[in-house]
Amino acid sequence: MTTIIFIREKNTKGHEVSGYIDYAHRLKTDPKMAAVFAGKRRMMPTKTDLSFFNWETRQSSATSSPNYEVKTDKLPGIIFKNKRDRKLINPDPKMEPGDNTTRTMLRNCGYLHVVLYDHVTRRKA
Repeated sequence: MTTIIFIREKNTKGHEVSGYIDYAHRLKTDPKMAAVFAGKRRMMPTKTDLSFFNWETRQSSATSSPNYEVKTDKLPGIIFKNKRDRKLINPDPKMEPGDNTTRTMLRNCGYLHVVLYDHVTRRKA
């Protein structure tokens, strides 16, 4: 199973930022995750995540990870393609998230908005 985390929150400059984070990739590459688990630091989207948008500066980025390819070239908008089973994950809240994917909105978690997209891969190892 892999998880994409959508976070919308204010950064240290007071700017509202949002983005989609490949959780497994973040755990492997970010040495500051221990501080997140210890409650000393907040997990925030960055320019190196699957997607990032700063609502104040209008800065945006989209970056594929070892687990997901980011597709932004067609409607309905951003789509993530799992590289293991090639299934699409649609983060649009008005649409189904996709095969083998569940969407869970977290409430009262200390962030403005958090949504988890859990994707179970089905390809044989």
